[in-house]
Amino acid sequence: MDKHEKGIEIDPTRTDLPLPRWKGRYSGDPKRLPRVVQKLMHRRTLSPEEKAELLWRFYELDQAARLRQRLLVTAFFVICVAGVTGYFALTHWSWVLGQIDIWRTRPAK
Repeated sequence: MDKHEKGIEIDPTRTDLPLPRWKGRYSGDPKRLPRVVQKLMHRRTLSPEEKAELLWRFYELDQAARLRQRLLVTAFFVICVAGVTGYFALTHWSWVLGQIDIWRTRPAK
């Protein structure tokens, strides 16, 4: 792999993407894919260095997808809890105000 494919020195005149900028998708033009992926598509043998770089890139993409999924699940959970709390506060407003009054008038020990 040369420096362009590794993403060290990016040559803007080359049509293929460097591997670190590849998002794991097929954009419709096979010449835009990284050279390693093009070799993989044509069933050519990869060098150990190319295999390692490709596996590392897939690992990075997998970790980014897992993080994105965790963030979405957490955001969904927080929004659901906020929605249920807001709904409860709106539908039982007199009870909420009564509880606040009880807390404020509770004698200090």
